[in-house]
Amino acid sequence: MKTPETGQQELFSKKFLIVLLAVSILTNLILLVKLKYPGALNTIQVALLPAPKVLPTDHVRGNPEAKFTVIEYSDFQCPYCAKMHEAMKSVIKETDTRWVFRHFPIAAHPFAAKAAEASECAGDQGKFWEYSDALFELKTPMTEGTFLKVAQDLNLDWMGFSVCLSSGKYSKAVAAQHEDGVKKKITGTPTFYLNGKRFGGFVPLEELRKMMGVKEGK
Repeated sequence: MKTPETGQQELFSKKFLIVLLAVSILTNLILLVKLKYPGALNTIQVALLPAPKVLPTDHVRGNPEAKFTVIEYSDFQCPYCAKMHEAMKSVIKETDTRWVFRHFPIAAHPFAAKAAEASECAGDQGKFWEYSDALFELKTPMTEGTFLKVAQDLNLDWMGFSVCLSSGKYSKAVAAQHEDGVKKKITGTPTFYLNGKRFGGFVPLEELRKMMGVKEGK
């Protein structure tokens, strides 16, 4: 004859077996997905990550209260970032968009991190965007001498700029933005968010216009 205690034990055992079976099925499913679709889990993880928010410390170009917000992670030595930069300069003129620039220097680009620091030093003198434009518009390969020359071409206080850059004033800030990108599983540039939706790689101006509802011919 079953006692109430015996019944509870059997019920607990059944529930435990069901949970154990469910865990086993889930584990095997994850293993199968990893083997057959190695990039699928990473794609799912990326999709589940929250989109970045505009911060008070961000450099913003365009209407601060715009309908569209583009938060871009970029690298000054990336040729596709240069193309994206040029396209975005047109976008903010043609659409109600605010453009937020974040640093994501790629390790393979030897001057990218220092270029990011240089742009921040130019920002101390109110010339972040002008300096960034000039770096992306370079017609010759970037060198250590590039940063001071660009500063001189923009009529910056070159002494103050030089002290800022040589002191590494913004090295931690640039590294922090890069780390933020790593946490968001960004692996290449440009990577950008349009009103929270993530896109990887250069998107031509025509496609950006379509994303923002700009009709052809306008």
